[in-house]
Amino acid sequence: MTGTGLAEREIGISWSRLREHMECPQHAHLKDQGKKAPVTDIRVFFPGTVVDRCMRRWLEQEVPQPGQMAAWCAEIMETEERAARETKDGIVKWRSREDKAEVLANCIECLTRLEPILSRLVLPYDYEPAARFRVPLLIPYLDGSQQRIWLVGEMDLLTGCDTRHGRMHEVWDLKMTADNGYWRKTTGQLLFYDLAVLLMAGRYPVRCGLIQPMCAQQELAFTFTGEQRRELLMHISRYCAAVWRRDFPLRPTTDRCGFCDTKHACPRYAGDGGGGRVPWPVLGA
Repeated sequence: MTGTGLAEREIGISWSRLREHMECPQHAHLKDQGKKAPVTDIRVFFPGTVVDRCMRRWLEQEVPQPGQMAAWCAEIMETEERAARETKDGIVKWRSREDKAEVLANCIECLTRLEPILSRLVLPYDYEPAARFRVPLLIPYLDGSQQRIWLVGEMDLLTGCDTRHGRMHEVWDLKMTADNGYWRKTTGQLLFYDLAVLLMAGRYPVRCGLIQPMCAQQELAFTFTGEQRRELLMHISRYCAAVWRRDFPLRPTTDRCGFCDTKHACPRYAGDGGGGRVPWPVLGA
């Protein structure tokens, strides 16, 4: 054993897995085991995926041109739908004959609104779209010794601007939603990115925020408190302890079971029963 613990105890933890664990530890465990349903309807998330891919492609151009994102939208929608089906990531179950055309129109409107926002918030600075990270974090193991784990994930946009104080960072997450209150469900994710930037760069980002072109407030930035950051570390530690103990109780209620993509493998529906714990409320709610 070293100052970073044992290699076999190392865990990779993403925000999505942490959130799933807080909502239902058994669900997160089944996802880890690859028990996700082989055919999942991804219609709800698909427009956001399309808009994100258009933005990524635009920002990867040497000189992004006006109108490119909207012009690419139909092509990228077809590509993403086909890729999801071929990789078994899911299928898009269109809700009506008009649904696909309506989604395309909404995506184009979102991208049209997005372009001037990116031109102001992102293009003047160094930036990295789809910024992937894998950063180490030391937390207590079950016996109190220090153990290394890894925070992993991908940020939609990581920007950096050079100032006399050194390189400063901003994190922006793109959301294609028209719900002005949707941000309440996202603050935990941004807090996770806030910690990841600290571990990557040695300081917290200047801003973590949402770009939500279809909402009344198109840019929404957050300032996190020390208490919120400590709460995140506590939940990361609880997740790791559950994995090390192999303790994966069921969610105490069944209100979300109808939409669960691991329901077919869940002990609750195999007659095995199980307990549960109250999930952590989303930060900022």
